[in-house]
Amino acid sequence: MRWVLVVVAVAGCGGDDAPCTYNDHGYQVGDVWPKGDGCNSCRCTTSGPSCTQVACADAGVSLACGPSGGCPMGPVCGALCCNAGEKCVDNVCYCNTSPHCPTAGDSCERAGPVGSDGCGTVCCGVSGPCPQ
Repeated sequence: MRWVLVVVAVAGCGGDDAPCTYNDHGYQVGDVWPKGDGCNSCRCTTSGPSCTQVACADAGVSLACGPSGGCPMGPVCGALCCNAGEKCVDNVCYCNTSPHCPTAGDSCERAGPVGSDGCGTVCCGVSGPCPQ
């Protein structure tokens, strides 16, 4: 007689295309999105979605490229959070005129003083030094 052990694990995760599912949206490991309460965010981890549990309060002034809607670094943009210095245009995060910084680990920084909107203009960091 032979025994076969089958283990199935399901905990808020989908297939390889979208390892995390939250409110009917699929996310990749490392993605950050607004929780939906206006002040918390969630991150897709290898063990599933993980959300902050911060008490909501009036955040005051919101910058076009600053944290908003529960996103910790940049503005809420559809079902995702933009990175610091990025702006949301038609549900796509942009650094200046390019969607997202193409090199992992880069950030969207401003060449010179940060403008009143908090938006960056150049991707830098891993791909090259950031402007001072």
